Amino acid sequence: MESKYLTNLINYKPLFFQNQNKFSIWHKVPVSRRSAVMVLLFLGNEGELRVILTKRSRKLKSFSGHISLPGGKSENGLESEFQCARREMDEEIGLSRHNQILKKDFGFIMDELKVLPSYLARTFLAVAPCIGYINWCEDVKQTERRIGNLVLNPGESASIFSVPLRDFLQPKTDNFQLSECLKQSHIKTKWAGLPWNLRSFIFPHYNKNEVDWIEEVEDISSASEDETHEDQELDVRTRNCWGLTANILHDVAEIIYNGNNSLIGEEDLIYSLHKHGQIQTKGRTDFEKRLINNTKGSMFTEVIPQDEFKLLKKLYNN
Repeated sequence: MESKYLTNLINYKPLFFQNQNKFSIWHKVPVSRRSAVMVLLFLGNEGELRVILTKRSRKLKSFSGHISLPGGKSENGLESEFQCARREMDEEIGLSRHNQILKKDFGFIMDELKVLPSYLARTFLAVAPCIGYINWCEDVKQTERRIGNLVLNPGESASIFSVPLRDFLQPKTDNFQLSECLKQSHIKTKWAGLPWNLRSFIFPHYNKNEVDWIEEVEDISSASEDETHEDQELDVRTRNCWGLTANILHDVAEIIYNGNNSLIGEEDLIYSLHKHGQIQTKGRTDFEKRLINNTKGSMFTEVIPQDEFKLLKKLYNN
């Protein structure tokens, strides 16, 4: 049973901005720039840790059709990271934010395990990953687990599915083989002068290892969607988990399986940007717009002093 690895997560002590462990930069930026995602784990049929992912609705303006974690923007300054992530999960895929309702409707509760340091989204949001764990009631047998009456919000999510968390370890260790991931890649690149990770994990659309209680949830994505490059290359319909979602899940896997306690997220970068006039209001600054639009030649040194930038570069090069 891979649940034993959760001890590493429970013992993990996150480091937030300026090398302190008291509070996250998430609470310093404006509410309009706060976002949280739910990394919802559970045990699969073989006792492996799996994570629930969604395919975003084609109706969404941003990142439509992408594979993502349930989540979204905070609504008010009183909302914690977990409250935000649970509310968004409720709105997107119908898993209630309230444990008493989850227990009544589905026979499980969600344990809140850990909030990780915030990541900087390319849209200049501070994204806080919240790790939860599905804890089934003892009287619910594995064959009786059902969430088939779950109704996805068609304006938010087209489908939900699960994959093994272990497949997000990268690079692969000598004694580890991918169980469901068909292909993974990692490119160390730069964004506006700072080191940046581009990761991709490709999974099959149809998965014989999926748990029954997720497979029963209606997939409302279009079966006629265009074939992707990965579909053609691997000769099978695929799901590509990449970008911020991939980076978060890679880091979660490193913590849980390898006990990694190194720096994750971009708290110090968010802190520096906020200190120097960015990530301040709901509207984006001209500098933020240039980076969002990948304007050639844009650099963080336009708003962050050189000495501070050098420290950030050294920090994220490790």
